[in-house]
Amino acid sequence: MAFEREKVKSLIFTTNTEIRGYVHIPPGGRLTDFLNNIAKPFIPVTDAEIKTHDGRIFKTELMQLNKDFIIIIIPEESMVK
Repeated sequence: MAFEREKVKSLIFTTNTEIRGYVHIPPGGRLTDFLNNIAKPFIPVTDAEIKTHDGRIFKTELMQLNKDFIIIIIPEESMVK
């Protein structure tokens, strides 16, 4: 049985990568509350594009990201264009 999730398109900076993709959080939840849940050290990111510090680009349908390596996470809806 799958859990219902809300997709939040995000830009994520880790120690050595830039990731664009969808973070899946509980419906009606907040991204910050989801990230602060210490019981879950990894977050699922789907439709991800990963850019390394040396410019290589990788794409994947699903990845599990260790929250300890996240430096900045920005929901796309809050970015100013």
